[in-house]
Amino acid sequence: MNKENRDLSRFANSFADISNKILKKKFLMKHDIEKKKDGSFVTNIDKEIELVFREKLNKAYSSHNVLGEEFGFDDKKGDFTWVIDPLDGTHNFIAGKPLFGTLISCLKKNIPILGVIDIPILDQRWSGGKKIGVKLNNKKCDPFRKKKKYENLIVSSTSLLMFNDKQQKRIKNIYGKIGFPVFGSDCYSYGLLLSGKIDQVIEAQMKPWDFLAQVALINEHGGIITDWNGDELNHKSDGKVIASIEKNHHKRTLKYLNQ
Repeated sequence: MNKENRDLSRFANSFADISNKILKKKFLMKHDIEKKKDGSFVTNIDKEIELVFREKLNKAYSSHNVLGEEFGFDDKKGDFTWVIDPLDGTHNFIAGKPLFGTLISCLKKNIPILGVIDIPILDQRWSGGKKIGVKLNNKKCDPFRKKKKYENLIVSSTSLLMFNDKQQKRIKNIYGKIGFPVFGSDCYSYGLLLSGKIDQVIEAQMKPWDFLAQVALINEHGGIITDWNGDELNHKSDGKVIASIEKNHHKRTLKYLNQ
């Protein structure tokens, strides 16, 4: 298991090197921008990176399945499935805000076993997975400090607009009980959680490529990431996600989310 996961992780990181260079080079250039049916936006860079990933994966692991945000699911009926968001935080990228990145995960029999969160402009990459640990760049992440009181927590959500009216009422109630919320960080928030800067992330309307890379990383590092019912996340989850560094705080927030 360890050797297999390390080999897969090396492939994921080698591709993250490629996507990192593309995003750095083209960050402040003009882009072709399209509006999707769901109201979100996509650029030619999103598509370019995903196509390169599919090409590299086919050469390295031709029997592996792949699910990408831009080009869907290529099901080869294998045990391994790669899930990629080539550019998580596309709106930030378009707006010139440097909080965007590439998310890569690998699942074995639908269980997430490794992940990569790469934030190119800030030169920060969290990578690792099951039985291989978690690193920020090339340094092992420090253990979580779990002595903070609930009223001092820092909680992140990408935007209040991702919650419906009923959810917003519950979310604002949680924000009123903690230290303070932060917004607009997209996938970077999960990296900050792995580094112990943020205590919780609460989000909704997420797709598999938005959260699966984080699952193996957070679980391996001793945190917890579930849906709003407290169930483990997989490619069929409903898109409501909560991640925490401390299980008791996680349970308390779940209680508030389901009142």
